[in-house]
Amino acid sequence: MEFQNAGKLIKDYVSRMRTLNMVANLPRDLLWECLITGLQPEVRKYMKRTNKNFSYLAPASPEMCFEAITSVGMEVENDRI
Repeated sequence: MEFQNAGKLIKDYVSRMRTLNMVANLPRDLLWECLITGLQPEVRKYMKRTNKNFSYLAPASPEMCFEAITSVGMEVENDRI
């Protein structure tokens, strides 16, 4: 399990998770759960606020999971600036 520590950019978190998943090859639903669980609370709250079902429904493929997390994380990081 990997966590997005405070100050760690979403692209770095997703890159690390992608690398780990190359070895683990997690099923899509479990990968999605791990990605969501490892996010900073601020990003998870944003996901829940902007789309209530987003955190519960895994995208159709592992790559789409990574893209969705990156997109949401970038929105939060851009709001901080």
